[in-house]
Amino acid sequence: MTLSPVFSDTLTPAWRRIERDSGRLAIAGYVLDQDGKLLDDANLLAALESLSVATPTEIGAWLDSLDGMFGMIYQAPDWTFAAADAVRSYSIVWAKTADGIAVENDPTRLLRHLQLGPESIDPVQARAVSMSGYTIGATTLYPAIKPIGPGNFLVVGDGEAAVHRYHRWQPWDVGQDDMATLESRLGAMHEKLIETLIASSNGRQILVPLSAGLDSRFIASGLKAAGYDNVRCFTYGQEGNREVATSREIARRLGYDWEFFPYTQATVRAAWQSDEFQAFWRFADRLDAAPFIQDFLSLSVLRTQGWLADDPIVVNGQSGDFTSGNHLPASMFDPHDDGVDMRRGRILDALINKHFRLWRSLLSGKNRETVEQLLDAEIAAVGGLPEDPQCDHGLVEYCEFQDRQSKYVIAGQRAYDWFGLDWRLPLWERPSLDFWAAAPLDAKRRQVLYRSVLTDANWAGVWRDLPVNPDRVRPAWFVPVRLLVKALHAPLGQPRWRRFEKQYLEYWMAPLCHYAPWPWRRIAADRRGFSSPFAWYAATYLEQHGRTWDGSAQT
Repeated sequence: MTLSPVFSDTLTPAWRRIERDSGRLAIAGYVLDQDGKLLDDANLLAALESLSVATPTEIGAWLDSLDGMFGMIYQAPDWTFAAADAVRSYSIVWAKTADGIAVENDPTRLLRHLQLGPESIDPVQARAVSMSGYTIGATTLYPAIKPIGPGNFLVVGDGEAAVHRYHRWQPWDVGQDDMATLESRLGAMHEKLIETLIASSNGRQILVPLSAGLDSRFIASGLKAAGYDNVRCFTYGQEGNREVATSREIARRLGYDWEFFPYTQATVRAAWQSDEFQAFWRFADRLDAAPFIQDFLSLSVLRTQGWLADDPIVVNGQSGDFTSGNHLPASMFDPHDDGVDMRRGRILDALINKHFRLWRSLLSGKNRETVEQLLDAEIAAVGGLPEDPQCDHGLVEYCEFQDRQSKYVIAGQRAYDWFGLDWRLPLWERPSLDFWAAAPLDAKRRQVLYRSVLTDANWAGVWRDLPVNPDRVRPAWFVPVRLLVKALHAPLGQPRWRRFEKQYLEYWMAPLCHYAPWPWRRIAADRRGFSSPFAWYAATYLEQHGRTWDGSAQT
């Protein structure tokens, strides 16, 4: 027997269902075929009906032929099937219960059904969350509740459940193409992504959250170059932040409507304290990472001002920045064979020093050892170190993809679901995902391949003379204050200045006012060594699950 609340009268936002006598399908997101065309739910249900007698290999081959961002649960009289897309853009979890196997698209609903409390949390994973904001490996905070990970599917029959993998992103399997060939292939792939986006949009209005970076500019300029005019752009954050002037000019050149929605400490704090935000936070909780909340306030304002009335599709730039190599630390661009232990140490250092330092006080030997063991297990599960040290970077990317990207970053799409919006993620679709998995290390250094192809194409003339993420201190009134304090710190050295700036000044300079839920005096007085506002959100997340900021049991 299986529990399937997804088929009850109340659907979780973004999920829809279709039912026949032979079975019923609950699905979220969008599914594309091999040609990049949208598949409707009726055709998917028909395909699933034919899979009831298929082997796991055959089911995996069918899933591997699909693209798009989706989660699906299919239930027939004698079997249940659930699948995540290649990046797990939607959460599906399962657990063994007294009634059999429970399959759920709402992790917190399953948590309540199982009546699990803080004592059921894995303390090791709680510590991982305290240090990074997310769990490590194919697990939630609660070992009894298991996720269906990226490129995985679940089959339930005869009271037994088995998870299978149909796709794994393997950026250590590097191809042999030279740079000229890679540039040609990437340019063609970019055009295909935009063509697919336009075809799947069916003439609907597209909303682009436009920044001064590469990825959202790729979306907006690609649409313009392809002749798609039903586009609006918006930018948000502190007045005058580094995104504003560049994104305004990009939109002006493209001829697209553009609006800026200012964030202030007061508006962000009010949003955080609102009943709707607290409900959204619970909805966005997938039990394996603190929710990604960045777009919530801007979407609230868009709704109030009528921007969402025309049922638009939101398309953001997640996450060419990651796949094209911008998250790789410098240490990974100097690969050499100095022994397995040294290579392993570089990989672990790269991951821990970048992603597991939310609180400086937690980077102790014991905590670091705990994280290393979890990461080691994740690496061992895919066969350990590659033969060629030139491919070691692939394990750094893989671990970030499996954990931070699929659990935290991509989960930012929940904000669009909450507001009833369709969305697309072109740079996470399979053509892009598979291209960058095979791209060599040299192509990822400083994103050289990605940047050169975008600049050479110069879609709509917005790539060669407009800055990318320019440095800019805001708010304006704070600039002289910062300069004065920096001058006073000059004799003490750069490291001392950086620590002071983080502790006392960053609160006011954060472009999205992310520290606003907490008073400045609390941030300034803290001595745990926070590295970013996300440390505070991760601590709040753990506290709401009955653990302390460092993952320990509450007393």
